[in-house]
Amino acid sequence: MRWILIDVVLALLALAVLAVLLLGVWRKVKALSRTVSSASETVGRATEALAVAQSSGPVGARTALPGDTGRSPSAQR
Repeated sequence: MRWILIDVVLALLALAVLAVLLLGVWRKVKALSRTVSSASETVGRATEALAVAQSSGPVGARTALPGDTGRSPSAQR
């Protein structure tokens, strides 16, 4: 009878240790998911900014003026 009681106590102790470990892992997973969510929002904003920058064309590009053939001034002579 005594050995059964010792086995039950050991099993309960093991379950308590397992519960504490799982609680720690759960908290770390929640923190990681908050970090991933924040990073995802940052990447989303950067993607939107990149799309806007790409849609505006190359830096320094100008729109064609009426009569502009697109050739350099020396080639137009």
